[in-house]
Amino acid sequence: MDAGVRLDHDGAVTVLTIDRPDARNAIARATMRELDAAIDEVAGSDARVLVVTGAGDRVFVAGGDLKELAAIRTDPEAREMATVMRSVLDRLATLPVPVLAAVNGDAYGGGAEVAVACDIRIASEHVRCAFNQVSLGIMPAWGGIERLTSVVGRGRALTLMTTGRVLSADAALALGLFDEVAPRERFDEHWRDVAAQIACAPRDALVGIKTAQRAAFPAARHDLADDAVASFARTWVADTHWQMVEAAEARRRAERERR
Repeated sequence: MDAGVRLDHDGAVTVLTIDRPDARNAIARATMRELDAAIDEVAGSDARVLVVTGAGDRVFVAGGDLKELAAIRTDPEAREMATVMRSVLDRLATLPVPVLAAVNGDAYGGGAEVAVACDIRIASEHVRCAFNQVSLGIMPAWGGIERLTSVVGRGRALTLMTTGRVLSADAALALGLFDEVAPRERFDEHWRDVAAQIACAPRDALVGIKTAQRAAFPAARHDLADDAVASFARTWVADTHWQMVEAAEARRRAERERR
């Protein structure tokens, strides 16, 4: 496993770090494979809690790596990409032990989908979060639609996804999207304390609690995957999507030139 995805073991706590500084911790196809391998390792271990975080303090996960994924232009390719990453996050969501997202930095688009695939979300106070895929003419592809709806409710989820509204950490906390928000200077200490508290419990008890909860509130809806992936692929290959991508890139270039 290369430096894009790193696993660190600290007793019963395992920390998975997405570490792609040159790409703002964005997810490329190789990253998807590395995440899948990391989940295999965690699933076969004695870990009692998994923490998912990003490297640095600016970005948790910047979503998909558009520089690479822009090469995907056909419906079958778009379906394959969405299916692979949706499956990875379904596996993350259904791990037998609790999964904690330590949201160290901004989580937009696919990054927000990674966060809601985790059971518990603890964010630093400076973080911003958005399901803003619609700003590029596409839709959440990785299971985030149903997971966000389960977390915050139908109306709130639909509002967030159709407006692309950007939330502060406190606003996300008020909606229940984040479970806890910690001061920036104490963020690492705080999530590590929570993870350590969880890891004090017997593994069988943790697995039993999560199994019962998952039965009542499914964390993955495999029955919805085919239709959701097909809908995403249609938006991905549409001319509107690529026009909006080009417009967004032009705005970023203009902003860099003004600085």
